Amino acid sequence: MDIKEKHEKMFYPTVRVRTDKAGGSGTIVYSDLVPGSDSEYETYVLTNNHVIEGNVTVGKEWSTLLQREIKRDTFRECTAEFFEFEYDSWEGGSRMLKADIKCYHKEMDLALLQLISTKKAPYVATLFPKDEHKKRLRVFQEVYAVGCGMGHPTIATRGHLNGFSDVIDNHPYIISSAPTIYGNSGGSLYLEETGEFIGVPSRITVAGGMFGGTDAITHMSYAIPVWSVYKFLEDQIFDFIFKPDKSSKECMIERKAKRERDERQMAVDVSREETAS
Repeated sequence: MDIKEKHEKMFYPTVRVRTDKAGGSGTIVYSDLVPGSDSEYETYVLTNNHVIEGNVTVGKEWSTLLQREIKRDTFRECTAEFFEFEYDSWEGGSRMLKADIKCYHKEMDLALLQLISTKKAPYVATLFPKDEHKKRLRVFQEVYAVGCGMGHPTIATRGHLNGFSDVIDNHPYIISSAPTIYGNSGGSLYLEETGEFIGVPSRITVAGGMFGGTDAITHMSYAIPVWSVYKFLEDQIFDFIFKPDKSSKECMIERKAKRERDERQMAVDVSREETAS
C-alpha cells in the first residue's frame, strides 16, 4: 500500500474515546444508511470495555413480571474525538461527537459505541475476513498498531506478529512487537500488507515479580483478535456490522425478542424455585 492508502485504511478510522474518568482509543467499524432512510447514517465505534466501564452503572429496579428486583445497566454518554488532517498528515484540529454505549462484555474486554450523529463517517476500518485467520496470519508478518497512546492524537507504530496462543482470563490474544502504551487500548492492530483490521490492542506486558519494577514493556503488546470481535458482535446481536445481508433494524428486533424470551424464562425459573421451596 502507498502512504495515501495507509492513511485511509489505518489512520483515519481511529478516534480518541473519552469517558467521565478515563480515555483510550476506538475504531470506526461501520457507517451506513439507517434502514429506510436515504440521507441519515448510523456509525459504530469498537473499543475496550475497560476504556468505557466508568460510564456503566449496574443498578437494581423492580420487575413486575418477576415480582423482584433485577439488575439493569445505566449508561452515560462517552465522546469520540475525530482528528482532521491537512495535506493528508498534518494535524489540522479535531471535533468531538457524543456516543452511546450500545453493548459491552467485561470478560472479553470489548464494547461497542454508536455515535450520536446522522452524518456518514468518511473512513471505516476493513475487518479481516471471518474465519480466514488460520489460513493467512503468520508469525513475522508486519503489522501496525494505531491508537491514541498517552492520550496523544493518532500514533502508528510498526512491528511483527509474534504469536496467537496466549490466553488471558480465558480469552485468546494476539501478541505483536508493534509498541503500544496506555491510551492505545481500544485502538487497532492492522495487517501491514493489506490494511485489514486484525485486532484490538488491549494489554501490554509490565515487568514485575521476578524481574522487579513495574516498567511497561511496550514491544510485547497484546491484542484481542478479530475472531473474538466477530463472536462478540454475534453474541450481542450486532452482527449486521459484518453481515451485508442483515440490517441494524433486524438485529434490533432480534435483541428485543431475546430480552423478552430471557425475562419469560427467568420468570419460569423463579416460579420453579418458589414451588421447590
